[in-house]
Amino acid sequence: MNSKAFLPLEKYSVSIAVSKTPLSAPFYVAQSINAFDETCVKVNFNEVLGGQMAFAKVMAGEVDFGTSSDSVMAFQSLTRQVFVTHAMFVQSDNDVKLLSRPSANIAKAIDLKDKRIGITKGTASEYFLSTLLALEGLTTEDVNLFHYKPEELVDGYINNEVDAMVPWEPFAFQSAQLLERQVKVHNTKSLNSLSFHLISQAADRLQVEKAKCIIQGLNIAIDYIAAKPTLAKKIIIEKLQLSDDFIEWVWPDYIFKLSLNQSLLLSLKAKSTWLVATQMSQFNGAPKLDKLIDSRALLQVQPSAVNIP
Repeated sequence: MNSKAFLPLEKYSVSIAVSKTPLSAPFYVAQSINAFDETCVKVNFNEVLGGQMAFAKVMAGEVDFGTSSDSVMAFQSLTRQVFVTHAMFVQSDNDVKLLSRPSANIAKAIDLKDKRIGITKGTASEYFLSTLLALEGLTTEDVNLFHYKPEELVDGYINNEVDAMVPWEPFAFQSAQLLERQVKVHNTKSLNSLSFHLISQAADRLQVEKAKCIIQGLNIAIDYIAAKPTLAKKIIIEKLQLSDDFIEWVWPDYIFKLSLNQSLLLSLKAKSTWLVATQMSQFNGAPKLDKLIDSRALLQVQPSAVNIP
């Protein structure tokens, strides 16, 4: 039987702002193995640096969908913008890292007090730092914050503007390789979990249909990653022009899986509550976070992946 008989009659053209990070691996793999050809979408990638920029492009109407972290979602949930996640497709407990100058003598989180620290405001970088400080009873007011675009953090470090920085990958690895003995990479694995999502503005029925087709492609790609990890890593190395060493550095920390679950709601609640308490007190309280989750598309592709009460 001709398998093409099952292909959708109509192909929707969609644009996706894809953050240039291995966290977006399912998108790059799907593109490489032509997984979207088996769905009802024709995908155009708009590559950007970071989930924050991807989110901005979605909200500006420059693209139909984007890839963004739960941290960015939590920050933006307080800005009265209307958006949703259609699916979480990867998690990592070690994507954001603390790097410091050896001469700054930072051995533990308590040693960050009064230090100059470079972050990317409104992202997982800032939330991760706050979590690290809270372990020692500190807040961001106990340190001197310097705000940089993610690709400019290392420049601030090289120019001696900061004593430490909090980048995500691949910027953490690139900084460690560039600076070698001039930087210390701290072991902060498992202190904070980061997830990446397929987001869009609030979805009508057509948008949900498009999201479903994108998720179908991601599902094919995630199965490919699980079955052929070596080939999947090779795709990411070539797509993002990364080194083999870097992929081996980050890959063990990634869990590629489609889901919308209770742990996501708990993560969003923790981050938005922290924001209201520490930075955005003009808001009376956290938003209704369940409104940020649109499970209609994922339920059509993988019903067991949805576990939202």
